This record gives sequence, C-alpha cells and structure tokens, in this order.
Amino acid sequence: MYNDDMEDGVKRKINRVEVNGIFYEYLEAVLGKPYLKKLNELLKDSVYKGPEYEFEINKDKLYTFEQLNQMVQASPKELKEALESMSVVKINDKIRLLDFEYHFRVLSYMLKLIDENSWQLDEIDYEQTIDTLSDLVPREILSDLFDKYAVESQIVDGLQLYRYDEHKVCSFFAKVLLHDAGKFNLDDFLQAWRESVPEGMNPNEEMLYGIAIIDRKAQPNIIWALDESVLPENITERFKILFDVKEKWTVPEISPYVKSLTTEKVDVHALLAKYARASKMNGIKYYSAKHGK
Repeated sequence: MYNDDMEDGVKRKINRVEVNGIFYEYLEAVLGKPYLKKLNELLKDSVYKGPEYEFEINKDKLYTFEQLNQMVQASPKELKEALESMSVVKINDKIRLLDFEYHFRVLSYMLKLIDENSWQLDEIDYEQTIDTLSDLVPREILSDLFDKYAVESQIVDGLQLYRYDEHKVCSFFAKVLLHDAGKFNLDDFLQAWRESVPEGMNPNEEMLYGIAIIDRKAQPNIIWALDESVLPENITERFKILFDVKEKWTVPEISPYVKSLTTEKVDVHALLAKYARASKMNGIKYYSAKHGK
C-alpha cells in the first residue's frame, strides 16, 4: 500500500511494511590479540641444528612466512614482530627455529673474528665475516644472525662497518650460562658472565629482564632462568606465577614478562593497576600480588 505526495516538487512514495521482530543482540567484528601459541606449535618440528641433521626434518612441516600468516591468528605486522623476538632463521624461504646450541656455536664463531682480525667493536666487516665462516656455516644462517645482532656503525673508505648489539649479545650469553643450570650463585654468575662476552662489552642486570630472576633474600644471592615464552597466556595465571617466584617487582623488571599481554588500549601500567598492588620502598615503586598470600 502506498500513497503519492509532492514535497518541493519531488514525488515521494510511502510504503507500508510489516515488522516481524526487533533484534537486541548482534555480532560485531573487533580487533583481537594475536594468538601466538599456534606459531610455536607450527615451528616446533622445524628446528635447524646444522646441515648434517637435515635428513631428520619432515619437509612437509616447514612453512613460509605467507603460510604461517594463513594459519596463525595475527596480522602480518604482528607475525613479523613475533618472529623477530624468536630465534628463527629463513632457509630456502622456510621459517626455521634455530637450535640453541647451534645458535651459540655460530655466534661464537662470529664474535671470535673480532680478536682474530683485531677489529674494534664498531669495525665489524659484514662481507669478511660471511666469507670467512661460510665453509663452516651456511651463508643463510650467517646472514640472518648478522642481521639479528649487528647494527650499522660507521663508513670507512666507502665501506659500511657494523657493531654487535651489546644488549642482545650479553643477554644471549646470560641465557647460555643459565641454560639447564638450575639456581646459580649470583656472584659466580656475574663473574662468569663478564668473562664470557667480548672484551669491551659490559653486562648489566637490566639485560637480564625477561630472561632471569634474581633472589637477593637468599643467602648467598641466587639467580635462575625464567624466559617469558614459557609463561601461560592467561593473564591471571601468568601474574600468579610471577608473584610466586618473586614477591615484589619494579616496572622495568616485570614489563618484559607481561608486555605480550598488552593491547593498543591496555598498556603494562594498566595491567599492573588491575592485577597487582603498588607500594613504595625507598622512593621506588614496586608491584606485588593483589591479594596477600
């Protein structure tokens, strides 16, 4: 049924319709957090231990970046950032986890060239590094690890030189010392750590944030490994574990352990405000469990 009317010279048509129902609930697509646990599951069978072990690998379980992006709930940018935080390399366009011991061996080869060539720490030659070690290590591995650890430093006679990132190198060597070590006397660890890194690099405790726990209540003081990647994705469970292993945390100490749980709208401080209790000691803010044990 309709009737015609004129408004400002324009013919208007009015239709009668029947309303069958009103919906009060609806589905809306919203931006979610990346689900990276699936990434670890997909890569667990891809571990690269060296060319002599490649016969053990199931080639059907190796994936390119594009394939991973189809299977993991994450944007390309989020996936790229996640992979950059992991020990991975690209071989024949496939993303591979790098075996911890093999990673240490290759990085040690690279750092040893500093002394062998009498280089300053900011005078690392990329081409010479790759050419010298390519008989021992595939060039793809060398190139990927160089990109991971080296940053541009200076240009000499038209040649771009590099330096190794002190924080990344020292943090990795701390992981090596703590790997399967259990609880370690802190003073012994710090001495071994200083002696293990290239001369001129200076380890400090900030480099341990996100990879180790220091207990200064114990006598003697002790340290042990705790990597962020082993913690549960559930926020409540993660905070429970963190406050079980260490009663009080500063923001810099706890941030690496909860940063992956943040969103564009909820940062580390917002998470701490919700799941932890703040207190001050000697002018320093600490966070502890929301409810006392």
